Amino acid sequence: MIKKFLPLLFIVLGAASVKAQEPLDSLPPVVDGFQGISILEKAVPFDYAKVDPANVKFYKRIWRDIDLRLPENKVLATPGSELINMLLTGIKARKIGVYDPSDDAFKKRLTTEEAERRLKGDSVTVPTKFDDQGNAIEWSKMVNDFNPEKIIKFRIKEDVFYDKQRSKVETRIVGIAPLMRLDVAGLDSNQTVPAFWLYFPHCRYLIASKDISDPDNGIQEMSLDDYFVQRKFASVIIRDSNPAGLRIADYAKDAEAQQKEAQRIEQGIQDYKKKIWSVTPPEAAKTTAKAKE
Repeated sequence: MIKKFLPLLFIVLGAASVKAQEPLDSLPPVVDGFQGISILEKAVPFDYAKVDPANVKFYKRIWRDIDLRLPENKVLATPGSELINMLLTGIKARKIGVYDPSDDAFKKRLTTEEAERRLKGDSVTVPTKFDDQGNAIEWSKMVNDFNPEKIIKFRIKEDVFYDKQRSKVETRIVGIAPLMRLDVAGLDSNQTVPAFWLYFPHCRYLIASKDISDPDNGIQEMSLDDYFVQRKFASVIIRDSNPAGLRIADYAKDAEAQQKEAQRIEQGIQDYKKKIWSVTPPEAAKTTAKAKE
């Protein structure tokens, strides 16, 4: 008798099980520990202070390269959360405008498709159909998959200026460009080329929600936007604003000379900052004047 009713019992229990699972749709989402909670999920970047051009006394434009192979910059190339992949997501969602690699003035726009092709490189021809003997009889072109490891550096363009109204020397990143390694026979593996330029203030809305906090390394509640704004990265100057528009490599021919020139430009900016804050008090100025008399 029990065996006779077993199938009916399983049907009843199965139906009860389905009904028991239905309320799960209204339960809170599953969060696997506190590390799964992002306090920056809806974060937006803070606005830069407004600056009246009439109050800008000192102004210098700088181009820098950020090498992702350096330990200080590893957060930008962490597998699975590379900066380039974040930017590519924003580009595909049309949240970031893309500009020609030769145009860091942001005038010549590229389409999303053009930007993706720039990252993936040339297409390759692959066989798509074979005969009975295994010989390829039809071919088609396919675009290479993008490999984040091709991006070994980022180039940033920034403005350094002194705002008289706020009595502050400030540095603001204006543009950022991923630099792709050139895998060409006979060329140095460190040779790079910009994939495209992005307007950095637009990128901030994307990276402000990326949490890079790392308690083990003393980094608390920091977003990727904070990382750039607070200038936690390591970089080297490759060019500064000059009448001829020359890069350091154009007039300093060897690596040692280029390093020294980059350090000289860097030191000049730091010296200017010190000069701004080295204000002689009025009483000390009077004493100095009397001593000269």
